[in-house]
Amino acid sequence: MSAPLRSGDVWLVDLDPVIGSEQAGQRPAVIVSGPLHLALPHAVVFVTPVTSRDRGLRHQASIMSQSSGLAKLPSFARPEDTRAVAYQRLRRQLGAISPSDPNQRVVRRHAD
Repeated sequence: MSAPLRSGDVWLVDLDPVIGSEQAGQRPAVIVSGPLHLALPHAVVFVTPVTSRDRGLRHQASIMSQSSGLAKLPSFARPEDTRAVAYQRLRRQLGAISPSDPNQRVVRRHAD
């Protein structure tokens, strides 16, 4: 890995092997570890997998930013599948999302 990891980076991550109904395969994921966690020397990062399938679930934030590097927009972060992975599972960076970027739109669903 050439550049340091940052919260909001979008990476292609190898989530296999899995157990039960965990998200499987190589798929995009957003790094959600904070800067203090990323500064630790343990080479483990927290990621939230991303899907392009809209299941209409209010807790899944939609990602609409071109800078995310995601092929399909909007895509949806799956916080129910957040997990810690070793750096070796990170395949390649796709892009990044940032709440401070005026072109970034992460939309949270509200209760009706």
